[in-house]
Amino acid sequence: MKIQTAIFDLDGTLLDTLGDLCDSVNCAMLRHGFPAVTEEQTRVRVGNGVRNLIRQCIPEDKCTEQMLDICLDEFRTAYNQRMMNRTQPYDGIIPLLKALKRADVSVGVLSNKYDVAAKGLIRHFFGDLVQVTYGERPGVPRKPDPTSTLQLLHELGGDPDTTLYIGDSAVDIQTAKNAGLTAVGVTWGFRSAEELRQAGADTVVSSAAELLTLFENGMLNVDAICKAFTGRGFAFTYFPTAAEARAYLTDVCAGKSVSLGGSMTLQALGFPDAFRYGTAVHWHWVRKGEYFQKPDIYLSSANALSETGEIVNIDGTGNRVSATLFGPKQCIFVCGVNKLCPDLASAVERARNVAAPLNAKRLGVKTPCAADGKCHDCKSPARICRAMAIHMGPPLGMEKCEVVLIGEALGY
Repeated sequence: MKIQTAIFDLDGTLLDTLGDLCDSVNCAMLRHGFPAVTEEQTRVRVGNGVRNLIRQCIPEDKCTEQMLDICLDEFRTAYNQRMMNRTQPYDGIIPLLKALKRADVSVGVLSNKYDVAAKGLIRHFFGDLVQVTYGERPGVPRKPDPTSTLQLLHELGGDPDTTLYIGDSAVDIQTAKNAGLTAVGVTWGFRSAEELRQAGADTVVSSAAELLTLFENGMLNVDAICKAFTGRGFAFTYFPTAAEARAYLTDVCAGKSVSLGGSMTLQALGFPDAFRYGTAVHWHWVRKGEYFQKPDIYLSSANALSETGEIVNIDGTGNRVSATLFGPKQCIFVCGVNKLCPDLASAVERARNVAAPLNAKRLGVKTPCAADGKCHDCKSPARICRAMAIHMGPPLGMEKCEVVLIGEALGY
């Protein structure tokens, strides 16, 4: 289902505000002879409103309500003067918001930053790319209370089923859950991916481009994808993270003979170094030119997977795709979520116009696709896409053919 509404957190999600926040806190702290705070201390304290931030920065034995009120006023005065000194949008955020505007996605911002500052920052950095901004307002509970979220959703005309709530903290994830929204955690902000997952994020992304994919393709329906592949006879396993997939593959391959195809995905996962002692590892061959055709397990990635259950690979020499078809007892295709396509036609399109050009460029071959990033179906002698294999089911005689899907972008 197409995503039609987005609600973003501000600090740590759209804008890197840490430097200006830290400087403004220290204007208040140093005025009273309190120790200065570091950016790291500021980072772990933000997210629950500026009053809580200031409370944690004042030495405990000095933190009366009167002193807290004084320091909060001084912080706000300082922040109003310097909140655009070092603050900048995170990489890819402005292109993301422009893409959402072109796609008619309604965009709102909800922040625990006081309302005047939140609105001023959004207006300055994003203009009309954001329709509605709510900051902390008198008489309205702060996040993770869902009151402001639901008000904002209503003003945007959004439906909970087609809305993503995007933030960088456990507070944001809890806010989304309390409002009945899909929670997306981002790792470029003030909290780690592990903390976001522990807080209950429905998914975690590491770049604005990866986030845009969620808007274009919707949330991953693992159950439906699993059913598509298992319905064709493939085994199917899903892992949210690369680390979990690596541990699984290491266990599965322990003590076996394993051959690997040339794969940026497997390289990103740390193979072959990640294998345990006792795993006999071959990189396509026993010796150069002598191919190892009958391993216990052949590990490969794929250039594309279809959500209808097909696997698409393009090769030049043919040794990689041929090993997925005949010889090994088992074959495991290891793919990041970026390889998923809606159907077979779009999977073939991806293999030809995304994976092949990127690999041609990586290998330094002189083909038209390496120059402009799109397939020309060329006759170049350097052409690397000479054979295409489409798995519509496990090859006959193979003991097991498995798809391992990882909820992160990996490889080409």
